[in-house]
Amino acid sequence: MPSLRDLMAKIDIVDVISSYIELKRVGNNYTARCPFHPDDTPSFYVSPSKGIFKCFGCGVGGDAVKFVSLYENVDYWTALQRLAERYRIPIRIEKGGKEDKLFTALRRVAEFYHEELKSSRQALDYLQSRGISMKTALKFMLGYGGDTSALVELLKREGLLEVYERTANITGVEKGIYRDLFKGRLIVPIRDMSGRVVAFGGRSLDGSPPKYINSPESEVFKKGKSLFGLYEAKDYIRESGEVLLVEGYFDLISLWQEGFRNVLAPLGTALTQEQAQLISKLAKRVILLYDGDKAGRKAVRSAVPHLLMAGLEVRVVYLPEGEDPDTFVRKNPAELKRLIATALPVQQELIKRIKEGDTSCMEELLYYAGFIKDSVERFQILKELSHITHIPLSSLNERVPKVEPRREKQEQSLSYHEVLLLAGLYRFGFEEVKLEELRLSPYALELVEAIQRGEYHLLPDYIKNYRTYDLERAFRESIRALSLHEEELPRNFQELRLKSKERPRKLRKR
Repeated sequence: MPSLRDLMAKIDIVDVISSYIELKRVGNNYTARCPFHPDDTPSFYVSPSKGIFKCFGCGVGGDAVKFVSLYENVDYWTALQRLAERYRIPIRIEKGGKEDKLFTALRRVAEFYHEELKSSRQALDYLQSRGISMKTALKFMLGYGGDTSALVELLKREGLLEVYERTANITGVEKGIYRDLFKGRLIVPIRDMSGRVVAFGGRSLDGSPPKYINSPESEVFKKGKSLFGLYEAKDYIRESGEVLLVEGYFDLISLWQEGFRNVLAPLGTALTQEQAQLISKLAKRVILLYDGDKAGRKAVRSAVPHLLMAGLEVRVVYLPEGEDPDTFVRKNPAELKRLIATALPVQQELIKRIKEGDTSCMEELLYYAGFIKDSVERFQILKELSHITHIPLSSLNERVPKVEPRREKQEQSLSYHEVLLLAGLYRFGFEEVKLEELRLSPYALELVEAIQRGEYHLLPDYIKNYRTYDLERAFRESIRALSLHEEELPRNFQELRLKSKERPRKLRKR
């Protein structure tokens, strides 16, 4: 069996790294823009003679295995195994820690759910109603949360129950009795870039809320850093240099079934900066394919800044009102393909509409301009806008938002009801909310004003992605709680008891 030294001697670091990013030869070395941090000028160097890479911007460096590990977000030994397979060099890698056992448990649970799907008439009927074939269900290993006791027995038998409980997907209610978070739901496994199951998404089949749930975050799953479809789409994305970004699981699955293979989705939540950076490692261009309704357009405005800051070219396909990618691709895949092919970069699309007389697009263009990394490109856009509108360049430049890092300490200083209020305002809007009557901290007021202006980049991700059993009800309760005048607040324990009998008990943060 070849040793690690033998494997490293046969790996061509230039060949490995150039399969992920574009390298340019400079003398005996190669250079590129670093894929691990925003890099305006090439600061990433590869030395074939030494077999190492080094970025003089962020300081990251190492061998070919380290590059694959960082780029694909996998551990060193997994990256080593992948390279050994690529170069067809058999190598024995001994490892077997707690993390590996957890991945084994997640895989076995996914397999169990998939078998349960075959005997669930309700789940199979639902897939048929959505036009999802069994071939596609097999590709994505869709499942059903059926017999919980059988699942527990399987995990016990294989010595995996205790480790699987760490995911909080299953919890012990009392001795010998367990509750499965995904009981009775259609289940979508979520994989990492290596194909390992790290979490699950579950869709309600009987109409009970919430419609969708995801696994809680765990040691192997961070929602804001994960993307659904990554494992299935990564090779197609690298080949095309382009990502189709949708919002939901079934948007992605339906597109895949119709032949659109370079599709990703941010797990039904608002796109985060970490997800945008992950996409930028795979592609140069992103096409947003969101719902055609008001919520979809809000999601576009929330996502574009993150993608621009990651150095990506961003295009938007605006679907007809009432359509989403799932329904539209099943009706007319050829038309969707045409819309994707003719989509313009978001800045050019807005310039075009302004030229056609739609001046309402100017504010949106100025907003996006603040997130464009290339200062020359930003200047050219403002210059063209000035020429069209006859507004001085200096005046336009003043209206471009100044993008600053978030203030982590202030994010943590919001009260529970302020978080609920902000999440509700972002989701439902300001109708019938009397802001002047609310008692809010200065930071909460800043965020309320940011939502009013549509500057969603200022809103922390945990607020945009806040989930609770009934957000609308909790939102109303937060408005009531924040509207109390000081003289209405209880002064002692007895008064608090009386008030608690008069009013519904406050919802607790989950």
